[in-house]
Amino acid sequence: MRFKQIIVNCTSQTSDAVSYILHEAGSMGEVFEDYSNIKEVLEAKRWDYADASLFEADDKCSVSGYFSIELDENMIIQKIMSLKSEDWADFSTLAAHVEIIDSVEWENEWKKYYKPFNIGKVVIVPEWIDYTPIGGDVKVTLNPGLAFGTGMHETTSMCISLMQRIPLADKLVLDFGCGSGILGICATALNAKKVVFADTDEQAVTATEYNCKINGIENPCVYQKDVREMKEPADIVVANITADVLIAVEPIIKSALKNGGFAIISGIISDKKQIVIDAYSKHFTLVESEHKNEWSAYLFKL
Repeated sequence: MRFKQIIVNCTSQTSDAVSYILHEAGSMGEVFEDYSNIKEVLEAKRWDYADASLFEADDKCSVSGYFSIELDENMIIQKIMSLKSEDWADFSTLAAHVEIIDSVEWENEWKKYYKPFNIGKVVIVPEWIDYTPIGGDVKVTLNPGLAFGTGMHETTSMCISLMQRIPLADKLVLDFGCGSGILGICATALNAKKVVFADTDEQAVTATEYNCKINGIENPCVYQKDVREMKEPADIVVANITADVLIAVEPIIKSALKNGGFAIISGIISDKKQIVIDAYSKHFTLVESEHKNEWSAYLFKL
């Protein structure tokens, strides 16, 4: 299967704005290549060994989005280029081009950068790496495949972090817009009684079923239909989607929750966080929030 990869050259400061546009346009995932992130890790820790190439300074930064081969990319590129008229950051270096790739090439691109990493006590481990958790870590195995949600992006990691601040034992969790299934699988690893996975994308359903299988989750409840058809309301809903969609589905998330239940929402870029808070504050109480770079995530109680 072939895909279109839109590659945008930018800066560390402007990468989140570019990522947001790609995400809003329907990208199935974004890949960041930014030396400043590597430099931050290298400076924060003393390494006994690290590949020498990591120490070679490179100021280049790019963000790639992945789309179906049928996409007309011109409108997306035009919207990205329109950022040059903004004055809150230096967008003068923006440049974009498109490449055609196949799924094997795409997955191999992920494998170059994707290593085990912790989010609280949850450790996300790619399927192709043998890893034994230590010190009370909870292992979650993942193959991103063609539906995204690896835990590496701030929006996903903040959801997983917020999940660890509420009791999940004996709770019913709804992973709303499950993508790769990472949030629901983490909820299962954190002792949720049952998880329902839901997404409108057939590819996401397939990816979630596969990721459940490699985590030993038998007969997972994964479906591609309206969550309003759920027979039992959830104790917790997790949703990592975009701000505009989160606002639109607030009544659906509310109806899918038990009274007193929790909603963890993410995928919210800074300039839209207040309108999301306002939309959810009509029926929910804000309990906690997390912010990383240009992204925000919130824990609400119904």
